[in-house]
Amino acid sequence: MSFDLDAQVRCAGWAKCLVVASGFFLLTGCGLFEGKSEYQQMLDKRNAFSEMIADAGGSAVMEKRSMHGLNGVGWFIDLSGAELDDALLNAIAEVAKEKSVYELNLADSSITDEQLAQLDKDEVLQKVFFLDLSNTKITDAGLDSVSNIYVIHELNLKGTAVTEAAVKRLGDKQMAQKQTPDAFRTRPKTDI
Repeated sequence: MSFDLDAQVRCAGWAKCLVVASGFFLLTGCGLFEGKSEYQQMLDKRNAFSEMIADAGGSAVMEKRSMHGLNGVGWFIDLSGAELDDALLNAIAEVAKEKSVYELNLADSSITDEQLAQLDKDEVLQKVFFLDLSNTKITDAGLDSVSNIYVIHELNLKGTAVTEAAVKRLGDKQMAQKQTPDAFRTRPKTDI
């Protein structure tokens, strides 16, 4: 009787694979793999957010873009003309915790100085490259409340009560931030 060591090792390897495979199939029935995966839950959360923005008359897309030499995946939110409420602003703050907001269009919306301050407090504005507040009721007080900005590149304030002095103060804050990349240590392009 001959002893084939290679055959024994192959057989033992297959046996281990069978045990692992059967264990996996047994685990699927124990509740460990029931329900949605974390990935599916994340997708559902993003889709629900996009639908909420759409219901308000806007759009929200998360995608990869290059912005002035920086690449990243983030949110591009357009709520122009929308009636903003606390639930909507809280939803924006929640998704901003997961992925940065790179563009925020609030032109012709109902945004107030207090709501802008809340977006800043919730760190939504930190990585916004483009912020459109044109034709809103934003004043110097609202812009002065913004302090958590690092990379704002373009700021549209046409049709607001904001003055050049407030824009200068905002630019000074951005340039003073340690987190601001050198390429953004300038005042944002502003349309007043």
